[in-house]
Amino acid sequence: MIPVPGEEGVFFELASLDRSEAERKRLFAHLSPDELLRGDRLLDPVKRERFLVGRGILRELLGGATGEEAREIGFASGEHGKPSLQRDAANGPIGFNASHSGSCLLVGVVFGGEVGVDLEELRPDLDFAPIARRYFSPREQQELFSLPWKEQLTAFYRCWTRKEAYLKGIGTGFSQPSTCFDVSLLPGEKPALLAHRITPEEVGIWRLHDLPVPTGYCAAIAICNT
Repeated sequence: MIPVPGEEGVFFELASLDRSEAERKRLFAHLSPDELLRGDRLLDPVKRERFLVGRGILRELLGGATGEEAREIGFASGEHGKPSLQRDAANGPIGFNASHSGSCLLVGVVFGGEVGVDLEELRPDLDFAPIARRYFSPREQQELFSLPWKEQLTAFYRCWTRKEAYLKGIGTGFSQPSTCFDVSLLPGEKPALLAHRITPEEVGIWRLHDLPVPTGYCAAIAICNT
């Protein structure tokens, strides 16, 4: 896994979900009966294979982090569905999060903390303005729509991935209003949680980073050390 620059004990991995038949067979061998059943419920064969491959990759990465066999790792789920490990590793508590888009899987791991990640495949034809007006805060909307038109789509994805990484990190997802906090989005501005109108102390706790991903994708990670 790749260390996140400027962070201690925080790593990420970007992996392809399109694998050879031999690789798929090896990864599927890590999976639990429940994961295999969840995969079988997906009617689209591409989505089914990518889901199962993603679960196998996640298990391998967590096996490397915890020292456990990939097949033996147990998962728990928070109130709003955020996954976690059933038990701490021998080297202490480990937080993780995953996101997939297109043919790629992004996994974030933190030793002794919480983490959220979001990966988005860029859609040049996306009608982003109505989405921004619904999910972005007034400050974020003002900054986004003040930019030249040709810069707005990229800024939209910067804002979206940073917001979703944070929401996944705290474990609420969009059950918490995404308009109650502000993240940075302007070109050249450091990724950051700028303000929070419900729990303002979060600003000093959570850190945001953009992640290096291939052209055509945008990704962010949110980190909190406990």
